[in-house]
Amino acid sequence: MMTAQDVGLTEEEAVYVRELVGREPSDLEWGLFGVLWSEHCSYKSSRTRLRWLPKEGAAVVAGPGGNAGVVRLDDAVEVAFKVESHNHPSFVEPVQGAATGVGGIIRDVVAMGARPIALMDSLRFGSRSTAIREGVVRGIGDYGNAIGVPTVGGEVFYGPGYAKNPLVNVLCVGLRRPGREIGAGGARPGEDVYLIGQATGRDGIHGASLLASRDFSQADQDLRPTVQVGDPYTGKLLMEATLAALATGRVSALQDLGAAGLASASSELAVRSGVGLALDLDHVPCREARMTAYEIMLSETQERMLLVLDAVHGEEALAAIRSWGLVPKKIGTTTADGQYVLTLQGKRVAVLEAQWLVDGCPLKPAPAPRVAPPPVGTGSPPEPVSPQALVAMLADPDLRSREPIYRRYDSMIQTRTVWGPEHEVAVLRLKESPGGLAISVAGPGRWAAVDAYSGGAGAVALAVARLAVQAVQPLGLTDGLNAGNPDQPETLTAFSQMILGIRDAALALGVPVTGGNVSFHNETDAVAIWPTPIIGAVGRHPRPDRPWADVVTQAGMRIVLINPPTRPELGGSVWERRAGRLTAYPRVGLDRLRRTVGWLRQALLNDALGIEAVRAVAEGGLWLTLVKLLGLGGPGGAGIAVTLADEMLAERLLNEVVGQFVLTVDENHWPEVMAELSALQIDSSVLGRTVAEDGLGLTVGSGSEAFTWHWARGELLAAWSAWEGA
Repeated sequence: MMTAQDVGLTEEEAVYVRELVGREPSDLEWGLFGVLWSEHCSYKSSRTRLRWLPKEGAAVVAGPGGNAGVVRLDDAVEVAFKVESHNHPSFVEPVQGAATGVGGIIRDVVAMGARPIALMDSLRFGSRSTAIREGVVRGIGDYGNAIGVPTVGGEVFYGPGYAKNPLVNVLCVGLRRPGREIGAGGARPGEDVYLIGQATGRDGIHGASLLASRDFSQADQDLRPTVQVGDPYTGKLLMEATLAALATGRVSALQDLGAAGLASASSELAVRSGVGLALDLDHVPCREARMTAYEIMLSETQERMLLVLDAVHGEEALAAIRSWGLVPKKIGTTTADGQYVLTLQGKRVAVLEAQWLVDGCPLKPAPAPRVAPPPVGTGSPPEPVSPQALVAMLADPDLRSREPIYRRYDSMIQTRTVWGPEHEVAVLRLKESPGGLAISVAGPGRWAAVDAYSGGAGAVALAVARLAVQAVQPLGLTDGLNAGNPDQPETLTAFSQMILGIRDAALALGVPVTGGNVSFHNETDAVAIWPTPIIGAVGRHPRPDRPWADVVTQAGMRIVLINPPTRPELGGSVWERRAGRLTAYPRVGLDRLRRTVGWLRQALLNDALGIEAVRAVAEGGLWLTLVKLLGLGGPGGAGIAVTLADEMLAERLLNEVVGQFVLTVDENHWPEVMAELSALQIDSSVLGRTVAEDGLGLTVGSGSEAFTWHWARGELLAAWSAWEGA
């Protein structure tokens, strides 16, 4: 006889379940409540807090609550996009954990009726987690490459808390035509329920309730068998078969099978559609003999989709599915009585109300206390700035080239990619529309380590800033929120602050949050990760065939810095962390950023201003921004010569405050650029010029006491490309 504790429920939750059901639940019913009331599925610690986020926007077609958010790009194209995590499985089994994470987020986008066209990943590892990193990268590449969806960008960072808690957050973007809306909410009573895809096995049982909804310890090696195994080739067939079925117009409702498998997909579909559901589990295709109802319902076998078809007119959709080599199996019907009934071998094995499973879990209250910001890092620089220290910094794991990772991903399949993972923003041309698509992702966990509010706001600010350098106004955001054990008050407080930061930045910048994902219990042996917000942003690119340059190409241009810092602000920076300390990241000036990105989008569209190249300052500060402006990955076209005052040199060169931009501007037009910025009360200064001599020159100070450091391109490239184990 199974108990509530066996399925991860608390004693208080067990009492409430008995009150709802009015009797002692069966083993299967306990299992259903356990998995659907788990942290991973119910969002019981986060749902009330997620309501703080702004969800409305002129471009929003579908907001939070569905498989993915959807925004309108133009009259011809809608964009479905979402971030999803697969953190715990990627620690237990890195290759399959990461691969099935990619497969799951692709199916989320397909379940909105959209064709996936791009992936971006946001990864976190311990500094010595080489085996985990290699497995995760292999899993992402193997699945994305094989299913035919390009990985067009991403980010990789490191920290001590990620050593046994890697973060594998994946953003998927898809396209659909307006009027092709689909989801879990369209079923009507008397329709047929079909299951397509892989046969159900015993893999992944309790993955959501016991793997993704509890902390880890050394005793958890038994969880390895719960990680699912992905098959991208079946995933490709499932994707094409589902899209073909949707094209017939005969599919009433659709839900992919992800966490909690058939239990979650079927109950969510029933609740979203407002119907009852009667499933005959004898008709579920199983790849193993004598599977129990418990195993069938809770299996997380990958590459499966649930469809509801009209009983009279569904044959056209079934034929489309069969044309892709898949065999659809009818496993039940929708009903008008609101009951959720499961049968096996002619016997009822569960009789519940789906509403209890999906929306019945008691939620944690969500006070929103404003926490005073801790002091930012205003002390003395961690170490003297020297040419050697600056070069060494380029090889830091948080700053070095990501080429050894992204070269293992196919970024060009589907032939849409104009700018791929070698850039900080992805640019795609669209065959379906004259406009293009720009995508960015940002997740500064280090910025949230001391002040989670500042980290949340900084993540939004950076994602928006990276789109602004391509004259793109974001249409919507998606968030992946990663944290430790929500039962720890300090974790829940930091999580709340992180959401408040995201909310305030999204409101200030006028961008809605259309959905996302929460991953709690990222904690092993009582060591938790930093609160880590991952923000993805999408927008319409005005000229995708000619992105604005992010490297210098000719000599004689002025180099302009927008929003230089006015006080020491090294908090949260790589420079500070390298010295063994980490203080609070400075809170972003959101009004200043709003005015700056608004001007920048318009200025880039005005060819008369003569702006050649532009970058947003972020990790590594102005130093890394200048180095990247040289275009280290390419042949190079010019060098850079800049001058900085000798006072506060580290703070000027190495702070990571979002809102700073570096532009190169034609010699004849830079005064006009400066005048426009001044009129908007946006600070700016001329740093120097682009020069014919290749490399980077930095003059410190002025007059007779000034001195100059110079680095050849090859020296900088060698340091930036250094990669242990590459």
